[in-house]
Amino acid sequence: SLENSLRQLGTDCVDIFQLHGVSPTAYDQALDIIAPALLKEREKGKLRFLGVTETGSSDPEHAMVQRAVEEGVWDVVMIAFHMMHQNARTQVFPRTVANRVGTLLMFAVRNIFSRPERLAAALRELTASGQLPRWLADAPNPLGFLIHAAGASTITEAAYRFVRHEPGVDVVLFGTGDPDHLQANIASLLAPPLPLADRQTLTKLFGRLVGVGLDPPYSMPGLSSS
Repeated sequence: SLENSLRQLGTDCVDIFQLHGVSPTAYDQALDIIAPALLKEREKGKLRFLGVTETGSSDPEHAMVQRAVEEGVWDVVMIAFHMMHQNARTQVFPRTVANRVGTLLMFAVRNIFSRPERLAAALRELTASGQLPRWLADAPNPLGFLIHAAGASTITEAAYRFVRHEPGVDVVLFGTGDPDHLQANIASLLAPPLPLADRQTLTKLFGRLVGVGLDPPYSMPGLSSS
């Protein structure tokens, strides 16, 4: 029960209660059956805010979130957005800003920007299908234009800075068990925006892509689905 969970956590309320991985087909159940029960608990003071998370890989057009932000029920949404999957800029952020719904950003880095072989494979597929220029697949360091004295020092840093300063982004999520990795990620998120020219190049190259790099974390070698 909720009371049991709160007792085990040693608290009397949860700040954000998030329904995780709600697909477009499951959204009606979340809204019509689960949300009313959660709203009652919020009225009792046991939950402060309610949130809902999209299923990135199976909902790359953000269909569920586009509905959710108009309902007046959810205070927070968790969505996928990164350098090669930018459509939330037009499909989600204007709606969240207008409706004062907070955003939690997932997929900022994941496999595609932390594993060069994964990026290379994606670029080969995208150039073969005509979605990207051929030179990106042939280049030994295709995102190297982001690394320079006035720009980022690593691709991971660039990825975090890109999402962190996007209008409409409130919180950027990441996970790690390594203290050094934690400090590096924090430093990236606290850094200024990428140079305008770099951001414009990213938008020109990748702004039309949808659903790239949304593989789940358990697809990464050495990680389980837990």
